[in-house]
Amino acid sequence: MAVSCEQATQWTDAWIDGELDPSAALLIEDHMVGCACCRAEAEMIRKLKRGLGALREECAPTALRFRITAALDACEREQESERNAVQRKRYARNFVLAGAAMATVVLANGIKTRTGAPVTMTTAGMLPMVEDIAERHARELPVEVTNSDPAAVTQWFRGKMNIPVRPVLFRGMTARLVGARISNVQNQMAAALTYDVDGRRMTVFMFDNARMPRFAESSGTVQGRPVYTSSAHGYTVTFTEQQGIGYAIASDLPPQECARIVAHAEMR
Repeated sequence: MAVSCEQATQWTDAWIDGELDPSAALLIEDHMVGCACCRAEAEMIRKLKRGLGALREECAPTALRFRITAALDACEREQESERNAVQRKRYARNFVLAGAAMATVVLANGIKTRTGAPVTMTTAGMLPMVEDIAERHARELPVEVTNSDPAAVTQWFRGKMNIPVRPVLFRGMTARLVGARISNVQNQMAAALTYDVDGRRMTVFMFDNARMPRFAESSGTVQGRPVYTSSAHGYTVTFTEQQGIGYAIASDLPPQECARIVAHAEMR
């Protein structure tokens, strides 16, 4: 029995960690022998795990940690570039279609924020940043600190980031903080906080908004904050900012649900 590339990708992480039973591991090994693409991806994941392990064991300085993370991300992007060349054209086309469809939904259903302004899309110029965040969310990398206590997560980030990292609290809804890690957005250091929303994973990226591309001028507002919603790779990405800190919330939830989540967000 042979496995497809999609099946191999799904089980590569467990295979590298030695978590598969012998028969399943043998199937993955056979596939890796004959598939250079999956073999390259597996090697990239091995490098990533080694890098993260070294960071945890050696307690490397923050600057070094960020350089290693950025280097690993660059390696991964290089591995993915050939594989995604054709897909990116399709994603760009789907982005335009999704934007038109989402705008239609907003107009048809009269979705408003708490201030009465509609939630609108970002411009096409934001697509690289949207794709970057969607891809990082999709990777589902392991957290570096596992804790549901916001104060403990804030303490862990202290001295590691150039912005204060205070986990977002979501009032009036079930959104449980799972953990966090250091990441980057558009080659800028960012905090990535993982939440569980009724069994579905959501990532909140926090970064210095002054170093990021500017959003479209026209937007809706939630609790006085500008909100921009877009999508890439099957994920919804919602941007907002508070006191110079940028927030990007990525999930597989529909845009209307993401707007509701932002409305319940307490950003300090």
